[in-house]
Amino acid sequence: MRFPVSRLLVTILFALLSLHGGAPAQSGGRNHHDIPLLIRALADSEAAVRENAAEALGRCGPEAEPAIPALVLLLSDRDPFVNGKAADALSRIGKGSVPHLISALREGEMNVRWCAAIALGKIGADAREAVPILAGALRDTDDNVRWSAAVALGGMRALSREAIPALIRCLHDRDEDVRRGADQALDAIDPGWRSRTPDWRAAVSAIDSLTPALMSELHVPGVSVAVIQHRSIVWSGEYGVADVSRHAPVTRETLFEAASMTKPVFACTAMKLVEQGKLDLDRPLTEYLNDRALPDQPSRSLITARMVLSHTAGFPNWRKGEEERDGPLPVLYEPGSRFSYSGEGIFYLQRVVEKITGEPIAVFAKRTLFDPMGLTQTSYVWTRRMDSLLAAGHTADGKFLMKTRYAHANAAYTLYTTAREYAAFLVEILKTDRSAPYSLSRESVGTMLRHQVAVDARAPIGRPGRAKGFQVYWGLGWSINTTGEGDIIHHSGANRSGFRSFSQFSPGRGSGIVIMTNGVRGDDLWARLIASVGDI
Repeated sequence: MRFPVSRLLVTILFALLSLHGGAPAQSGGRNHHDIPLLIRALADSEAAVRENAAEALGRCGPEAEPAIPALVLLLSDRDPFVNGKAADALSRIGKGSVPHLISALREGEMNVRWCAAIALGKIGADAREAVPILAGALRDTDDNVRWSAAVALGGMRALSREAIPALIRCLHDRDEDVRRGADQALDAIDPGWRSRTPDWRAAVSAIDSLTPALMSELHVPGVSVAVIQHRSIVWSGEYGVADVSRHAPVTRETLFEAASMTKPVFACTAMKLVEQGKLDLDRPLTEYLNDRALPDQPSRSLITARMVLSHTAGFPNWRKGEEERDGPLPVLYEPGSRFSYSGEGIFYLQRVVEKITGEPIAVFAKRTLFDPMGLTQTSYVWTRRMDSLLAAGHTADGKFLMKTRYAHANAAYTLYTTAREYAAFLVEILKTDRSAPYSLSRESVGTMLRHQVAVDARAPIGRPGRAKGFQVYWGLGWSINTTGEGDIIHHSGANRSGFRSFSQFSPGRGSGIVIMTNGVRGDDLWARLIASVGDI
């Protein structure tokens, strides 16, 4: 088979360059007479020839500067291997490529921008004049470009200090790899940034700026946020509408569904009974209540309140047909053997508590916890007086979904409350004065927030700085992330009615935040807020 002369020469040159790790030996390290041939080969119809020519030019180093325009054109080649060799060649040519790569990153189509960011990252410190454009690329519409830009900035270390604000914003990026790249870049650029005490006022400013933009992007109609500092509520913000069908604005009094954030509230109620000696965390629950919904499985007699509150009882999240019809509730795993999140376990313990107290949980909690704490709007069940304050849930595209009226309390998900009242509940856990009749003792709070089980199947909540999570545990009613500044306690909530919520607090710092939303994509919203502000 006969090859065109140009292809044959490219093949020979490539072989020589590969053999000597650079320019052909007979040229003494200089090969200007070969570079025009290689440049012409960059336009060859065969991808392999273009790829080999780009690699050969890269091995020529800075002497191949005349090839820069042609190599930049190859960043838009249809073959990704050619893209890669062209980007690598530009990086090997070095500083002379930087102005061209800056233009490509600013004006090129997506693949060109991506490859330009990769090349600048490989150039490293010699590309420091590209820092402003790389910082701007952190807002690119393509996550590959944003990620490559973050990596490039990190590789320049202290030379990229001016990009720190842009990288911090990138910590709430919708793409996990981009968030991770920004986090690692910040570590490389400013190793001490994690140890600095966060400014809650700056975090509030970020929340106030980000929330409306995220609501618009994610089609979340209404949001309410409350911030805790120094073990008290210092700020709250309300955004959007409670119900798109009525256009009623969200206010401090707007009631949201706490969804699964109901569970920690119930855990505190159960712990109060433990304090009073009416409930033993490690006594089989069948000794309190013989629940006929539990099939006759020997393992059911092993289930305790501690297992239920730490989600190790072995129940499914919800039984087939769920709880309304009181159908069979199987035990799927050996009690105490593994973490398995379960609303059913909480509902089972609720019935035990109701048996012990002789009152429905909604009545008992209102009398012993909500009213004494001044939580006048918080309730496990719907009441007529709260209807005008109740938000509606909305779909992923922001349309009206439903407005619930929970008539039967379920300690796993039916709590109605405001962001400020839920924050007041967190303050109750955080406060140092435990003398109020409704307050748990210091020992009980310590028990509730102690690591009960490691949860390897779940990743820590994405937080920046020293609040970055290492390991996930479950306490009694709460999820726990270990971090460089101590444990951060949290719980999220998601109901099919269209509500998403999140809360967290730091026992060591006395800080916390509550975010309540009435849209299906509210979980994206709170995650991106927390990824921005961390442990506020």
